[in-house]
Amino acid sequence: MLCTLGWVYGTLHIPAHQALDEFFALSGRSLRLTHVRVPCEPEPLSFLALRREGVSVIAPSTGGPIVSPRRHGPTSPRQIACLLGDGMLRGTVEVPTGLRLSDFLRLEGPFLAVRHGLLAPYGETLHSPGAKALDVALVNLDHVAGVSDIG
Repeated sequence: MLCTLGWVYGTLHIPAHQALDEFFALSGRSLRLTHVRVPCEPEPLSFLALRREGVSVIAPSTGGPIVSPRRHGPTSPRQIACLLGDGMLRGTVEVPTGLRLSDFLRLEGPFLAVRHGLLAPYGETLHSPGAKALDVALVNLDHVAGVSDIG
């Protein structure tokens, strides 16, 4: 999870019947993690309650359903950019065919599933050492400066 501290790594305990985005939407004010690695700390924390509004991106590392099924009808892939505090996440979202991105964003939330993402610090290229590829990322729409079409 990318948050105000930087990248925090830990284990979430999610019910088997829930997709990750649904879990986060229903999780309340804090996300509870175990076996947590915090930036610059040598020892892991056994437990951390992380404030949800402090999280901007969630990038799961292992399987399980990420996004709950939507009933929007046919969709088209759209290239977008999410403006974050420390960089820009470029990737693809599935938007209902014929719907503008701005209208889609009003329907989504609080987490937007971005696939084939690339997160890079502002001013750096997509091939810089600071860039990070993310297969799937859930972006907290309450914690971004903006979302734009790119393409």
